[in-house]
Amino acid sequence: MKTLILGAGAMASLFGAKLTQAGSDVTLFNHRANEHTRMINEKGMQLIEREQQPVTVKLPVITDPAELAGGYDLVICLVKSFATESVLRKIIPILTPTTIVLTLQNGIGNAEVLETFVPKELVLVGGTVSGAGIIEPGLIARRGWGKTFIGSAIAGTNEQKLQAIASLFTRSGLACEVVSDVMAVIWSKLLVNVTYNGLTAVTRLTNGDAVRTSHGQAIARQLIEEAVQVANAQGIQLLYENPVEELIRLGIEEIAANKSSMLTDVLFHRRTEIESINGAIVQLGKRFSIATPYNEMMTQLVKVIEESYPQSVTHI
Repeated sequence: MKTLILGAGAMASLFGAKLTQAGSDVTLFNHRANEHTRMINEKGMQLIEREQQPVTVKLPVITDPAELAGGYDLVICLVKSFATESVLRKIIPILTPTTIVLTLQNGIGNAEVLETFVPKELVLVGGTVSGAGIIEPGLIARRGWGKTFIGSAIAGTNEQKLQAIASLFTRSGLACEVVSDVMAVIWSKLLVNVTYNGLTAVTRLTNGDAVRTSHGQAIARQLIEEAVQVANAQGIQLLYENPVEELIRLGIEEIAANKSSMLTDVLFHRRTEIESINGAIVQLGKRFSIATPYNEMMTQLVKVIEESYPQSVTHI
């Protein structure tokens, strides 16, 4: 399956490396060159799993859309949610009438953006609880082994393609399951982000360390409970039978070592996705008259950090 991955961050790099190792024809597309993309093109991507020695994976990273070969069977969107539209505009000309586009992005509203560029019947939606981090340019470490869930934007369509993609991911070491309720996928992944992204960005802790303290876990539980109330108000059937306990367990057992993408953004003074994660819970809470004080405070705290990067105190 010829695959184009949009983005070259930690998760795009992880999926690109694992799919390539399994024999897939994979290309990464990044909107601009940086040290990470240059190292991958020059020396290959270095991947560390479970404290083993790095393994070199050769795959191309392209930054000029004119250099994309085209003929892709699958496009996986792993750019920041606020960059989706601008990146799609660059690659739309090389898509075929049968190219499937799968979003595995954080937050909500990503599928709706895709559908403004791609026919809805070609859009797949997913969420992954895998985790990864860029250690240094060209070197990534896998830090989470949770499952990936995918489904179709139109229920009952693309069943064969969904199963083929899930099988490909699973063979690549990225355990994947097809689900019929796509909103359950979107919201179940959203709750993982709601729980850990803002909390880790503010505390500068890994997922596991953020909820191993009683105070951190108490905050996480409140964030989850508010989000679950909003999901229930919309009639969303979550994938978790007991969301609070399952999400805390995930953070302690499966994605404990992961440094969230939002923590990485804050450390590198980049724009975060807080508005489409905790901020989305706040906005939807207002629509349904549900109080979301913990998510509102988390959104405001991250925005304070994000808007004050030049004034950040780094040492005494």
